[in-house]
Amino acid sequence: MVNMKIFALYVKINLTKKPEWFEEFLNRYFEPVDLHITLIQPRYINEKQIDDLESKVAQVMEMNIMEGDKKVVFNDLIIDKETDGKYTFMLNCRDSGFLANFQKELRSALKDYCAYVDDTTKEYEANFKPHITIAIDLDNRAKEEAERYFISDYRFEGLLGELVLSVVKDKSLEERNNANNIKIFKFV
Repeated sequence: MVNMKIFALYVKINLTKKPEWFEEFLNRYFEPVDLHITLIQPRYINEKQIDDLESKVAQVMEMNIMEGDKKVVFNDLIIDKETDGKYTFMLNCRDSGFLANFQKELRSALKDYCAYVDDTTKEYEANFKPHITIAIDLDNRAKEEAERYFISDYRFEGLLGELVLSVVKDKSLEERNNANNIKIFKFV
């Protein structure tokens, strides 16, 4: 039997400007993960293909990135109702041509890896809109409570951090946070 794993690619976001209340908000409504933008949604991979995957990602990372391309602004709150009736809060990234082009390059380089864990994410990836997720699994009461934080200015600014390739055996938080399952790529 072939040993299958799950991989995904995301870029860490280092916020340089955020409202004073944001840490409190995250502690109440989000799981303990780094803020990030997912570029390549979770897909299955044969364990024997991991070296090839890493090589292809490294080639895309050779793209030139200007210092200005690393800056991102999030100022559009999106509240999405999931199929289970729970709510997700996301902050959309404004005008990031670099991220859109970079994500397309990654998709093109990884076109042979097409076994998505969830087919609905395939469409999201094809219609890529960079965002950070800041709250998940909120019921109606929690949603209304969380919305109050966004009454006043909620402009967020940040910088792109490292690109992270996560290769895990399952989608558990423990697997995702295990340093042995993560390969970091630095922008040049």
